[in-house]
This record gives sequence, C-alpha cells and structure tokens, in this order.
Amino acid sequence: MPSGDQAGRNIGPYYIEGVVGKGSVGIVYRVLNKQDETLALKVFVPPPGIEPDLLLTRFEREAQMMMRLQHPNILPVVDTGHIDGCAYMAMPLIKGQALDEILKKKPRFNEVEATEIGWQIADALHYAYENGVIHRDVKPSNILMTQDGHALLADFGVAYAMDDPALTQAGHIVGTPAYMSPEQAVQDKKMDRQSDLYSLGVILYRMVTGRLPFSGTTPEILHAHVYEKPAPPSSIASVSPEMEAIILRAMAKKPANRFLDGRAMAKELLELNQQIREQSDGQNGLRAKFNRWLTRLRS
Repeated sequence: MPSGDQAGRNIGPYYIEGVVGKGSVGIVYRVLNKQDETLALKVFVPPPGIEPDLLLTRFEREAQMMMRLQHPNILPVVDTGHIDGCAYMAMPLIKGQALDEILKKKPRFNEVEATEIGWQIADALHYAYENGVIHRDVKPSNILMTQDGHALLADFGVAYAMDDPALTQAGHIVGTPAYMSPEQAVQDKKMDRQSDLYSLGVILYRMVTGRLPFSGTTPEILHAHVYEKPAPPSSIASVSPEMEAIILRAMAKKPANRFLDGRAMAKELLELNQQIREQSDGQNGLRAKFNRWLTRLRS
C-alpha cells in the first residue's frame, strides 16, 4: 500500500509523477495513463490506528457513486478498481484551486461571482439527489474552481446513498461543523436534500460577507446552527436584498422553509446573476454614452 511520495513508480497502468494532495483516507497523485494523459489518482490509505474496513467500503462506494454521476458540475471519476492491492479512483486533474484556497486570498466575492458559483453547485446537488445521493459535506474545500470559473463539486466520501444507508452509519456526526445543517448537528435520520442546500447557503454567506455565520468551539457552532439566527448578511457587508433573501431562505432552521430542491435554488441564483449582469451592462452603456456626449461638447 503506497504512503507518501511514489514519484517515478507505477500503480498498475498509471505512472506517478508526484503528490497533488493528501486527505483523511487517501493520497492523490498526479499520474500519466498509457495514453500519456495527465490524471489525478486517489489511492486509499487508511489513517493509522483506525479499522480500515468501513473506510475502505466507503471509499469504494464513493468511487462507484461518482462513476455514475455524470453532471458538468460534478468532478467525474473515469476509472476505479483495485491494482496491486490498492483501491483507487482516477479523475481529471483540474487546473485551478479549491474554493477554500481562493477564499484565503480573496475573503469576499461580489454577487455576480457568488451567484455564478452558487447556481452551479445547487444544480449539481439537485442532480445528485435525483440519482439517490445526499452529499453531506458541502464546503469550500470540496468545491474545485477551474481557471475559467467553472465550479465542480467533489469528495462524496461521506455521502448518504439512499439505496444503502448502512454504509453511512458510523455512530458519530458526519460533516463539517462550520457548514453543517441543524438536522446534521442533531443527527436526524430523516435528513433530506435540504440539508445540502443549507450548507450551500452557509458558503454563500461566507462568500459575500467575508465571514462565517457562527464561530466558537465545535459544540458552540453546532448549538448555533440549531438554535441561533445568523446575523443578516447586509448587517456585515454590502449585500443586496435579493441575495440576502436567497441566503437566509437556504439557511432556514426548518428544512420545509428552505428551497424545495436544488433546482429551485439554482433558478433564483441564476436569475439574480443575470439581473446583476444586465444592470451592470446598462450602467456601462449609459457611462459610455455620457462619455461620448462629453467628448462632443469638448471638441
């Protein structure tokens, strides 16, 4: 089983060029396949001191789920299996960065950027749910941004597969506290598609305000998600009423008060995105017209 740098070696038909990154249950390598195409190869490596069987089952299930999820905003898996005793999944190597890395350099996004990312991920979540999958860990580090601004949802490692929920029951809270829905925080077994939409609402909140809605220790954050109202985004930064309404609806405490599904949320985000762009184009047109008029007066 590989551990650490394996540059210059082969895992089956894949030639390893170097390490791209490391996760909780795997190492991601930059590899070449037999056609000299560059890919990312995620190889299962369990953390020390932890029984690997359930984690391996989840890793394999993630690969199987991602193989069947074919959506323009979901990172595709192009190959999966076992080679030389190693479980793996092969994916395109994305030229870009995870959203969390971008947020470290650019704490706040304008609403055009936020809605552009938001509608793509909302649509991906809707597609995943329609195919029997709830992601359960929607957060900036699981959203990859290509160099041309295309958003890709990744890492279905803790996803709830509705056709086999036993694989997700590990006796502990699953998800990331900062982005966790109230029903995740209380381990509600009736968790549905609206849970992922809540997490996306938190991401949008973070993008347009520059901060998370709740902070503190993990128990404090979980308590806040369940019982406390977030400060309105407009009280922190310059946020339009339309954007604020979308965020606060997505982050409603009761799932029934959120968007019905990802498609409905994507529709509102896309409409707001287009509205802002049209207003900007109109303002630019008026500014250009004024400048032409001013030039004629001066000539």
